[in-house]
Amino acid sequence: MTSVVQSYLGNQYKTYLVLFLCALIIGIKLGTLIPLLSLILESRGYSNTEIGLNVVAQPLAVILFVRITPIIIHKIGLARSIVIAQIFTILLYFTFPIFESLTSWFLIRFLIGFAGALAWNAFDTWMLSMANDSNRGKIVTIYNTVFVIGFAIGPMVISLTGIEGWFPFVVISALSFLAIIPLITIKIDDPKLPEKKSLPVFAAIIAAPTIFGAAILCGLDDVMFVSFFPIFMIKSNFSQDLALQYVTITLVGGVICQPIIGVLLDKMNKRLLMNTAVLITFICPIIFALFINNFYIMAISCFMWGGAASGIFAISLTMLGERYSASQVAGATAILVMVFEVGSLIGPLIGGRVMDIVGPMGFIYTITSFTFIFLVISIYRTFRR
Repeated sequence: MTSVVQSYLGNQYKTYLVLFLCALIIGIKLGTLIPLLSLILESRGYSNTEIGLNVVAQPLAVILFVRITPIIIHKIGLARSIVIAQIFTILLYFTFPIFESLTSWFLIRFLIGFAGALAWNAFDTWMLSMANDSNRGKIVTIYNTVFVIGFAIGPMVISLTGIEGWFPFVVISALSFLAIIPLITIKIDDPKLPEKKSLPVFAAIIAAPTIFGAAILCGLDDVMFVSFFPIFMIKSNFSQDLALQYVTITLVGGVICQPIIGVLLDKMNKRLLMNTAVLITFICPIIFALFINNFYIMAISCFMWGGAASGIFAISLTMLGERYSASQVAGATAILVMVFEVGSLIGPLIGGRVMDIVGPMGFIYTITSFTFIFLVISIYRTFRR
């Protein structure tokens, strides 16, 4: 078994396995935390706009501190950055049940956003630093797959813990602790990064609008979906349990489609693959909005949406790894995380407001409008090149 894994992942397979395990656990944690907080706020009677304003605290922190995380990573190393970030978040999770005001939750989520950005930046940098042109697509899609698997498990955790009291936050804190155990107990290679080279944020975005535009769309799509899709379903007279089941189906679609995308990344034009994934992401929400009372059509469209949307990020991350050198990759991934969080900020702010104005369908209008805008940009860039 070990020889099979080694032949597939290479000589650094132990490091990859540890990182994949950590990504799985962190995926479960985030897949639980984000919808949990939205459901708690919705149960307390807050409007979608207020929920959206609360959600943006985490992406706002990432955007403000994007220049700091690569400096920390280069100074203390990749493994230490992840461990410190997780310990910091463990302490913060216990403050949610203590401080229940909307303002307090905004501040807590802001601090969690900074710690999350540090861990995410370190994970992506670690993966791209070890991978090369022969295995980058494969490694990125496996990494993305295990994270999405964890994210898909998150809503099921809520079904077990409920949304009341301390228990769900104790579970989330325990997951954060589990994520760092392999990093501090198993001997793995923590690559030494070359001296950091500065990478101007706006110049990088303008030079690679498809890569970073895809990350913006992924951030908007991901956070809008896990934050507002359950509310969209509940406001459309469906039960909370059924809403979470659809979330799980969507995330399972992301899991099952990742290996296919990994194969296609090594064989197909990446820009054509990007356009196809964005087109599917645009069409699927429209289909299930039209057939919302048909479980099977809803399930199929959610499954395809999850597969395509998760593929967009894997494609953009692979393209980023090809474009930037080892000395620039930490800065490039920090910018990728930043623009992802720009989408995470825009989505809840605009989507929550639109839902308050026009009702539950505002969720569909927001998602499809932004997806269409990026689809036009991506197709234009493909033909221009």
